Amino acid sequence: MSVLLGFALLTLASAPLEKQVSFIGAGGFKLYGTLTMPASSSGRAIPGVILLPGSGPTDRNGNQPPQLVTDLLKEISNSLAENGIASFRFDKRAAAIYASSFPKDSALWPDFFKWENFVEDATAAYRFLGSQVGVDPKHMAIIGHSEGAEIAFQIGSNLKADPNRPAALISMGGAGRPMGPILIEQIDRALTRQQAPAPVKKQYMDGLKKILDQIVKDGTYPADMPQGFTSLFNVSTTKIMRSYCTIDPSKLAQNFEGDVLLINGGHDTQISPVRDTPLLQAALQGRKSGSVEMLILPDASHNLKSTKAGNDDAFTGPMDSVALAKINQFLKKKLQP
Repeated sequence: MSVLLGFALLTLASAPLEKQVSFIGAGGFKLYGTLTMPASSSGRAIPGVILLPGSGPTDRNGNQPPQLVTDLLKEISNSLAENGIASFRFDKRAAAIYASSFPKDSALWPDFFKWENFVEDATAAYRFLGSQVGVDPKHMAIIGHSEGAEIAFQIGSNLKADPNRPAALISMGGAGRPMGPILIEQIDRALTRQQAPAPVKKQYMDGLKKILDQIVKDGTYPADMPQGFTSLFNVSTTKIMRSYCTIDPSKLAQNFEGDVLLINGGHDTQISPVRDTPLLQAALQGRKSGSVEMLILPDASHNLKSTKAGNDDAFTGPMDSVALAKINQFLKKKLQP
């Protein structure tokens, strides 16, 4: 056998084992995902991790194709398998592949896309992974990116008394505050970048504050909002936006008793490494049990990609290697039998 052929066979043998599967989420909705197992195991049950993507129509890999392709969760999944850890990632119910299954009546969309359904879907995914042959349901963790981090803390809080509760959580670019102030910062920054004239910027910022006040007060949007907001604040987002603006991630975090790793890009333009991550850290440090570690990556974006080329919103290229190594180190330590 040639050296090249031998190398090819070795590479094939060590590749992670991926299986396309389905499970049932909230309201009986069928969801699809990828179960990834290490190429080989010692025969004993191994730890498992579910991977939760960010907001919007995000798929199992952390993408919203064709505009946004990060492959963030896919890269983490492959790395976990190389380190002897099983994982499960799935397409959110908002992902484009399910469009034909969305309620035909748009009046039903607020309930279909509400916060509780996304949490129930993710909880069902957690249970699904724990039920798989070869996975140890008592040594599992959740990795959440952006919105997924908040859902992870919600699950950790909900399953606090469960015998198979998560042993550890990893928050990547997770918020430490309700979404209202974060949206104000995000949109103010966007308008500044676009060099919007002062009267236009004022119109949008005043309109935004009115929208946020009303959605918190009665769960509706003003009829006279600025036109540019209609894609974000539409009929499908009323219930989940109200949840975003009323749920405090730091308070959720306090209810989780396991170990937590907080990761954020130093150039994150979505979630502040200065105003959000330290809030989560402080909340977690105040618990009676469970450790917390924090890693701020100086040259990384919200998607944990390199910003050294000057693009603070970077979403392409490999994941920050320091973050990936830290994730594996943390999980191997916290999920050991």
